[in-house]
Amino acid sequence: MSANFHIRKVAVLGAGVMGAQIAAHLTNANVETLLFELPAKEGSPNGNVNKALEGLKKLEPAPSASPAKISYIQPANYEQHLDKLRECDLVIEAIAERMDWKSDLYRKVAPYLGAHTIFASNTSGLSINTLAAAFPENLRHRFCGIHFFNPPRYMHLVELIACSGTEAALLDQLETFLVSTLGKGVVRAKDTPNFIANRIGVFSMLATKHHAAAFNLGFDTVDALTGRYLGRPKSATFRTLDVVGLDVFAHVVNTMRENLTEDPWHQHFELPSWFGYLVDQGSLGQKSKKGIYQKIGKDIHVLDLHTKAYRLSDSEIDAEVKEILRERNWAMKLAGLRRNPHPQAQFLWATFRDVFHYCALQLEHIADNARDVDLAVRWGFGWDSGPFEIWQAAGWQQVAEWISADINAGKAMASAPLPEWATDPARTGVHTAQGSFAPSPFASLPPLPQAGEGMGERGSYQPRSTLPVYQRQLYPDALIGEEHHYGETVFETPEVRLWHGGDNIAILSFKTKMHTVSNEVLDGILRAVDEAEAYFSALILWQTEPPFSAGANLLQLMQGVQETGEDAGLLGKLKGAVNRVKYTVAGHGGIGDVLNAAIGNVPHVEAVVAKFQQVSMRLKYAQVPTIAAVDGLALGGGCEFSIHCTRIVATLESYIGLVEVGVGLLPAGGGCKEMAQRAAQEAQRFANDNHVDVFPFVRRYFQNIAMGEVSKSAELAREMGYLRQSDRIVLNKFELLHIAKEEAKALNATAYRPPLHPCHIAVAGRTGIATLKAAMLNMREGGFISEHDYNIGCRVAETLCGGDVEAGSLVDEDWLLDLERKNFMELLATEKTQARIEYMLKSGKPLRN
Repeated sequence: MSANFHIRKVAVLGAGVMGAQIAAHLTNANVETLLFELPAKEGSPNGNVNKALEGLKKLEPAPSASPAKISYIQPANYEQHLDKLRECDLVIEAIAERMDWKSDLYRKVAPYLGAHTIFASNTSGLSINTLAAAFPENLRHRFCGIHFFNPPRYMHLVELIACSGTEAALLDQLETFLVSTLGKGVVRAKDTPNFIANRIGVFSMLATKHHAAAFNLGFDTVDALTGRYLGRPKSATFRTLDVVGLDVFAHVVNTMRENLTEDPWHQHFELPSWFGYLVDQGSLGQKSKKGIYQKIGKDIHVLDLHTKAYRLSDSEIDAEVKEILRERNWAMKLAGLRRNPHPQAQFLWATFRDVFHYCALQLEHIADNARDVDLAVRWGFGWDSGPFEIWQAAGWQQVAEWISADINAGKAMASAPLPEWATDPARTGVHTAQGSFAPSPFASLPPLPQAGEGMGERGSYQPRSTLPVYQRQLYPDALIGEEHHYGETVFETPEVRLWHGGDNIAILSFKTKMHTVSNEVLDGILRAVDEAEAYFSALILWQTEPPFSAGANLLQLMQGVQETGEDAGLLGKLKGAVNRVKYTVAGHGGIGDVLNAAIGNVPHVEAVVAKFQQVSMRLKYAQVPTIAAVDGLALGGGCEFSIHCTRIVATLESYIGLVEVGVGLLPAGGGCKEMAQRAAQEAQRFANDNHVDVFPFVRRYFQNIAMGEVSKSAELAREMGYLRQSDRIVLNKFELLHIAKEEAKALNATAYRPPLHPCHIAVAGRTGIATLKAAMLNMREGGFISEHDYNIGCRVAETLCGGDVEAGSLVDEDWLLDLERKNFMELLATEKTQARIEYMLKSGKPLRN
């Protein structure tokens, strides 16, 4: 394999649920992709694969970053197109989990593989070495396992598994491709049944099922206990089973039962009678619209084991248990659960205990180190913290003593003692700044930092991978014990911090909840731009964790109220732009009084709005490049900051939009102005004979703003006009800051100068306003929008079209900014906008009045 090996084209064999979605994600990364399936018996030979491609368009969440991407997947079938495999650098087999079917396919396609093609199986748990035996011996050095998690676009984890003959350099090349091109977190797994994530995740579900039965807890109660309170997805345990599919889960458990006969927990690798009852009658979960749960109308019903019928889900958590679960300190949380006699508390402690026990005993068999276990569970099952992290955070020695005591008392699911390394009296955890514990000796790795910790020949600490691709991750996903130090501080306030990483690029990070924008944040940004112009070569807006910004609480800014630090939350589409006003209005007799007070102080309100606009313009016209490094939500004010920066560098999973209409307002931080200017620039490019018709381009931006549209990916944000062609999309969120820095360097390499202030922005004028009003009038008359919706839309139209001027008139940015402020203030003065704000604060839902 040459040093310059590139994966240019990929073939996916199998157009089932996983195969089709893997193909979709490859095109998300702009990788040329073939999708193979059996030829159809009737009609076009590609009928089966074309049906799968149509199915992709209906899936939620969407597997493609843009519907247009699906058209780039090239359909193929095994009868006509096997020769095309010679063109592929990587072939991913993703057919059903049948060893005989996979082996037959390997023998069929092997003669058509290119000289350097990597062939990988997307098996979720079958032996890679056994699969390799069906592959020609002379090709086995290019064979491995590559296990994506469902859904492939969103789940960060990919497990990479070598067979005994896999070429080491090939794995490095493949890992580099997976990490940087596809944006994945790669864990190298041993060739053991179900690998790492499924082995631990499925055992956790089996333990949960076992103890739920022992403590007589209903499915919905278990899910209420094992979801976000434990830092896990809202789908918790049994809802997750419905999403995965009961038949799929049964297959994975069966793999464990058949292949792990020596496992001390083997007796628990069985499924109860109720599980078989559901599978036999076709109640497989979400895909059959009935499983452990069933949605009837708008209500969620859950299976009652006692009656075998569905009942309304109405779980309640004991008040004392709920208080324990709200505890953020893991030591106090686990101690509280262990000593509380309530069945719900005892159930949770027992489940934690047995998962810790299982992880400790199986670590040496399934993974190279404890880090790979924790990252696999976090990335593959969506846990905030892995099992070893929780154990370490709760106090290693104390938890180890509790586990051992329960094993000795016969309370644990298995009688095997904890391994010696886990009970070492000097052990404080498994993750350190030097690396993570590896139970088998690694001669080439550094020994335990302190010999007194008693490791000896029982293991060492294994550092993270040194593959060059990881140099792009300036701050990789950190485990407990390896927390990041984010550079050197330039200045810091309670709301923002400006810092640098030892180079000449300044980085501004917000400290407010959900990174919402207060008056003090505005001051911080202005100061940061001044500092960057004076002492640095660029300014990057980057948050140490998502979201980028849930928006600006403009009403709070008007009152000059500092951030309270309370939970901002996301309310409807506005997602935080007004939520914390409820803390402002306490003691003021209601939102109306506060708004009236604000409106009565018009000069002050307009000054705050003007400052917001000033910030956007400073970001746009700074003497150094400004980069918005966006990950997650960039809504309202967060979107306005982004679109004014020199460049946006956004992760694929960025959700961007101007959403102020959700509470009866319009964007007033330069958002309308910028969209009007972009429409004029686009119209100019398509002008004929110097005739510029702006309106067709304004109409798209009007719809985005008037409907509060939020992009469902960075690709869609580009299609909606929030990202320009010069903005960058990043697949791996941990590379975001590195790429933002590289973008700043590239701009400076060409002697960056800020754009010139445009003096001649063509606008659609009163003709454009009238056309938009007419369309909205029809919607109002048809009952699709309310009178106030119409009023808001008219003001958005007036602002975007440049006001009461002739179509094609030329205005400047200040003209458009003035229109923003005027219409914002006039909407704020209306009773119906105030009612919308108050209703959203009370209910979290938009009001249609």
